[in-house]
Formats: sequence, C-alpha cells, structure tokens
Amino acid sequence: MRNTRFLERTRINEVLSAVYNYPLTILESPMGYGKTTAVKQFIEAEKLKPFWFTFPDLNNSEEVFWEQFTDRVLQMNSQAGIALKSLGLPADAPQTEKVLQILSDALSERNLLMVLDDYQLARGASVKKLVLLLAREELDGLHILLITRDTTDIDFVELLAKGLCCILSRQHLKFTESEIRDYCRMMQRGITDRDLDKICKYTDGWISFIYIILLGLANGIPVGISTTMEEMVEKTLFAPYTSDIQDFLLRLSVIEEFSTDQAEFVTNNENAPVLLKRLKKENAFVYYDERSKRYKIHSILLDYLRLKQNFSREEICGLYSRLGDWHLKNQEFQTAYGYWNRAGQVTRILSHLNNPANIRNVLIRFEGADEMFNSTPRSILLQYPFAYLLFIFHSFIQGKQNPVLGWAERLDELYHIYKEQNGIDETCRNRILGETLIQRKFIQFNHWSEMKASDKEIIHLLNGQSSYLLLRDYTFTFGSLQYLFIYFRDVGGFRELADVLSEYVEFTEFSNGWGTGSDFLARAEYALETGDFDRVEKNIHHAIAKAETMSQIYIIICAKLCLMRLRIVQGRLSEAIEILEKLKLEAERINRPFYNTAVDLCSGYVYSCICQPERIPSWLQIGDMKSATFYHQAMAYYYLVYGKAVMASKKYARLEVLSREFKKIFSIYSNQLGFLYNKIFEAAARCNLYGIPSGADVLEAALKEARCDWLVMPFVECAPHIMSMLEQITKDNPGDDFTNRILDLCRKYMQTIQGLSYHPASLTQREIDILSLSAEGLSRKETAEHLCISEETAKTHLKNIYQKLGVNSKISAVKIAQDRGYLERYPSIQQ
Repeated sequence: MRNTRFLERTRINEVLSAVYNYPLTILESPMGYGKTTAVKQFIEAEKLKPFWFTFPDLNNSEEVFWEQFTDRVLQMNSQAGIALKSLGLPADAPQTEKVLQILSDALSERNLLMVLDDYQLARGASVKKLVLLLAREELDGLHILLITRDTTDIDFVELLAKGLCCILSRQHLKFTESEIRDYCRMMQRGITDRDLDKICKYTDGWISFIYIILLGLANGIPVGISTTMEEMVEKTLFAPYTSDIQDFLLRLSVIEEFSTDQAEFVTNNENAPVLLKRLKKENAFVYYDERSKRYKIHSILLDYLRLKQNFSREEICGLYSRLGDWHLKNQEFQTAYGYWNRAGQVTRILSHLNNPANIRNVLIRFEGADEMFNSTPRSILLQYPFAYLLFIFHSFIQGKQNPVLGWAERLDELYHIYKEQNGIDETCRNRILGETLIQRKFIQFNHWSEMKASDKEIIHLLNGQSSYLLLRDYTFTFGSLQYLFIYFRDVGGFRELADVLSEYVEFTEFSNGWGTGSDFLARAEYALETGDFDRVEKNIHHAIAKAETMSQIYIIICAKLCLMRLRIVQGRLSEAIEILEKLKLEAERINRPFYNTAVDLCSGYVYSCICQPERIPSWLQIGDMKSATFYHQAMAYYYLVYGKAVMASKKYARLEVLSREFKKIFSIYSNQLGFLYNKIFEAAARCNLYGIPSGADVLEAALKEARCDWLVMPFVECAPHIMSMLEQITKDNPGDDFTNRILDLCRKYMQTIQGLSYHPASLTQREIDILSLSAEGLSRKETAEHLCISEETAKTHLKNIYQKLGVNSKISAVKIAQDRGYLERYPSIQQ
C-alpha cells in the first residue's frame, strides 16, 4: 500500500467552518475518527495560524498550557503576552478580570483560533473554567475549538442553549460511502468492488479502521478475517515488526509524546533515532510533529500497546524512573517527582526534596503529592524531616486536615524523635529541631504567647542562621491588610498584643527577612484603631522603609492602607485617593496575583468607607469569595471587606443575613475586630430595617465591647450608617467620654465624605436592554437582531456598560447590574 495520504474532503471543511460562527466549538468523537487530521486539513485550507495545544497526560498540563498560550499572545502583542505571563493562569476573580481585560485589548483587532486537542486529558479546573468563561464573554477575534473523545466533564449545556456553542460529532466526521470508496482507491489501486463493499459494511465510516484494513489487505490479510480493531492492530501495526522493535514500542508507550533524545534515554536503546525514523516512514500511527519537534503515537496504537504491555512491576517502574530522571536532568523537578511517584520511588522524592537547595513552594504540588505523603508510613517520612516539614506547612496554611494524625501531633512526634535520637550530628539535629519549632509557630497561629515562646530556642538551635523552610517571598499577613486583625483574639488584650508585636523582632533573625517592618506596622495600626492619630504617620513611614529593605510587599501595602485610612480621618481625602491610585499603578507594573488581590481589597476598603460602592471591585461587591485566592488564616478579613461593601451599598436586608454567616467565619480564629465590625453591620441593618431602637441596642453592645480596648476607628469608618443610633446613645449617656469621642470623630468624618463630588454613571435604557438580553442568555449577535441594531453597535454599548460598572466581563456586568437593581426581573447568569 502507498504511504499515507489524505483525502481532500471539502464537506468536512464546510462543517468545521462553524468555528467562525461561535465562540466555542466542540468536536467530539471516539479515537480513530480523524478529528485532529480533519482540523489540521481545515487549518491548512484556510491558511490559519492558530494557537494549538495538545493536552498531555500529566497533572502539570495547566502550567504548560499557560506557558505556550502566553507565548502565542506574545507573538501577537508583546505587552499583553508579558502581562499574562506575569499574572499566571487565573485562579481567582481579580486575576480573571485582569486576564479578560488584557485578552480583550490584545485581540480587538486580531483573530485567533485556539485549538485544544485531547481535551479529555485536561485535568485542572482552572483551564476548563477559563475556556467556558472566554466563550461566555464572546471576545472579539477569539474562537475556541475543543477536540475531545468525551464531553462528560464539559459544562456546555448553558452555552449551547444561548447559541454560544456548537457541537460536532462522529456523525459529521465519519466517512460517507463515496468517501470510503474514493479513499480506498487512492490508497490501493486495483482494490475490488467486493472488498470495497465489505469495508463500507464493516467500518461504518471509521477512518482508522479503514486504514488498518487496507494495511492488512496489502499484507495479504483478506477483508473480514479479523473483525475487531484490536485484532487488526495486532496483525497490521505490531506483529509485522521484529521483537526488538516490538519491545521498543512497548517501552515507548509509557510516554504520551517524546523527542528522539528522550526516547533513547527512557528506553535505554541507542538505536532509538533509527527506529523512530523507520516507524515514522512505515507506520502512520507513529508520527512527528514539526511544530513541537516531538514524536507521538496515535491513541489507537497507544491503547493497544498499553494493553499489550507484559512488563513486570520492576520493569514498568524502571521506565517511569528513567522518565523522571530525564525531567530531572532538564531541571523539571515537579514533573520528575510525578514520574518517580508512579515508579513507587517515594524515598527518592523525599531525599531530593529534603535537600535545602530544592525547597520551593511549587515542588510540593507534584502529581499525587498528597496521596503519597498520606500513605507513606510516618517512620519513613521522619527520615526526611525537611521534606516532611514542607508538606506539613503547606497543608496547614491551605486549611487541609489529616484524618490519621493532626499536624501539631506530627510536629511533636518529629521533635521528640530527633531530640532523643543518638548518633546524629549535633548541627544537623539542631537544624531539624529549630525548623520543627518554626513550623509549630504556624500551627499555634494567632496565639502569640505560644508563637513567640520558642524564639530564643530557635535562634540558639539555628546558630544565628536563617530557616530553610521560611522564605522571604511568603505573604507575611497571609493576605490580610490589617496585621493586628488576624492576631487580635482576646477582648481587652489589644494593647498587650500591639506591645508584643511592636517589640517582636526576634523572628527576623531566622526568617530570611520575612516580616521585616511588621514591628512599626503594629504600632501604626494600634495608634490608628485607638484614635491616637499623631503617632500613626511616623510609624507608617518607618514600616515602609524597613520593609523595603527585604522586599516585604504585603507589609508595605498594609502600611499604605493604614496611611489612606489616616488621611481620610484627617480630612485629606484627595491624598488618600492619590495613594490608592499610585498603588494600583504599581500593581499593574508588578502584575502578580496576590498583589492584585491586595490592591483590590484596598480599593474595597477605602471606597466602602467613603460611600462609593460603585468603585469597589466587582468581585467584592457581590462577594465572589469562591473565586478569590487567600490563605485560610486571612479568610475572615476578606469577608470583613465584603461586609463593608454591602453596607456601603445600603443592602441592609442582605447585610442582616450575612452578619449571621460572618459570625461563623470570625469564630474560626476568634477575630475580635471581625466580631466588632459584625455587630456594627447588624446594628446598621436592624436600624434601617426595623428602626433606631432595634439597631441601637446592638450598637450599644458593640460600644461596650470596644471600650475595653478603646477601639474607635471601626465606628468612625462606619459613621454614615450609625450616626442616628450613636447620637441617640450619646444623648442617653452624655457624660461618656468614649462615646463622645467617637461621636466627635464621626461628625468630622461625615463632613469629609459629604464633600465628595463623585457621581457614578448610570446605565441608559438601551444599555439596560442590552444587558437584560445578555442576562437572558442571548449572544451579542442575537441581542443586536432583537433590538434591530448592528452587532458592532451592541459591542460598543457593552464596552460602555463595562466602563460604567467598572468590570471587564459580561458575567460580572450582569451580576453587578442585578446587585444594583437594574435587572431585578431577569435571572442571573450562573457561573
């Protein structure tokens, strides 16, 4: 039979041209129906330059996808590509909004077809969520084509109902009878009509089966002798080769795709280059991708080979081990660990990870990491203390639980074993004990007496050196923008806590500079919260200057928020806004997920205080916490800012409901400032829903609690919502210095924010109509037809809507419009 050739099928190109009409097209069929080939022929015929990504069977495929996608954007728009690389694959609402804005600008005058092949292998939720979101947004110039064997995990029903998605199936792809006959005659001259009839009958248009039958026919196997695909693959693609090539193929089948060097290394076969060239020439099911410079085995042959594998456990583990070695040689540690884990080489992973030079956050997230650590006997884990401690640390800060033995108990066990162990180098023992005590500090989170109790011992054990595990780039406040907020847990203990934290510098001796500047930040925050405003600014500047020496970005942001709050209470509102705007510009320059989220929180806090809820980032307005990235320890602070945003929007019924939910969240770490704000939320809600007396009772309880620590700022910053109640309480208690002080500050605060000239833009009726139709599920094209306007006009209206609402996506626009009452009679778009 002749070398592989492709039948030109104009019909299929016409079918695939549907990609131009929809944001998302899904091409689904079982393996062997020529999905990938059909798309490549279509691309060649259309002279397109798509972004093409084939998902590998690996857990880190999301990172690989994002790297390659941003490379493609970089070619189109260098500034956008660099920005997307810096942001990373979006994992939360702030990141997603940024990514949508960048892509929308980059693609506004360019067309890009995104082809995602083998989409059934896409394991991560982030890519799947991004694909659906991009389809919903109908970004100009972007069309997505998914090539997949299975649509079970693709939530396309809503998109299909809204006309934003097209499904192409095997019925579109399979060869018609005339195409089968044309293809067979093209591949094998002299084929009989009888054989053609049989092929049409047996294959039902399945191109891979057709090809294999023809291959068999060319090798003397009559049509119909073998009727199953597996039998035909055996006879035509495997059995004709000598045993050494068969063994080579079987060994290669542990890899999805590979370079020549990788194949030679993994199979330990120096003839690999020659064998691969021969296979590529003789076997259409082993092919070479010129773009990636890698070989790939077709799924039909690959599945057969994997079923055919008769390796011993030792042999298969050896192959995975060498595959891991290959990635290790290329400094791809995370991927290497994943393959070593498949090979059962747990101790090898632990040994490599136990090396202080290899301690990095990302390495603990290799394929199967949690399962490996949880299933490995503790007697083994204890032999690799640094690897074990890294796993405990990252599990704890992510809020994970262990059903067998808690993290504190594991640390105690590790400490006592090495404390009492004989025959160990004293320096090594001290290092392990010191690192264990450092991790115990995190387990004792926000219990300061326990957290600092071991500091002197840690300094002694580490002999003045820095920790291996505590890295400078960790987020010191865990994402909270108020340092004291996450550690204040005892009513009446605010002054003591501030004193402890303002003098607490011992930990910087072993923290690699992590937390530098926090001492002055504690002093500034305490002075601000208690109304000692003259002592705030000096400490803020000291905190910033000190933090800058060790690149402690989060401490700098916390200090700048403290300064913004001070400027507002001083009546210097324009200066506060200027600081915020500069912080936003800096965030755009640095362009890191946690930094962007922090600046969004700053915006949410400041604009809620000055009663400009329309300027609060959309995800905070609607409380989209599921889409936010934060550490478990700072979760309560995010909900505090959300509560302030709801109160600023005067959604008092919602605020009353939320105040009950917030209690549970603030209780996790006994956040006393959270409890205090929550009483203020409840008081404001009850006052506006049921009258001043109902709210005043709750506010009076909050004042009684705050008096113990002389906390004034929580009330001052909520002045617009509590003034009537506060005046009533003060009238009933005229000699109360504490409430009189708060009332006086609240009146000055009100004068400051009442002088604002900001007037949020409202939506026109036409804009409401367009957004309402979008909420009902109409595409932009359908919306334009419904309103008898051009699609370009609809697009312009949507851009204006986004600008007015301060969002970058259609979904966010609909949610914000619903939240503000523009679309009360329309159903919401579900995520």
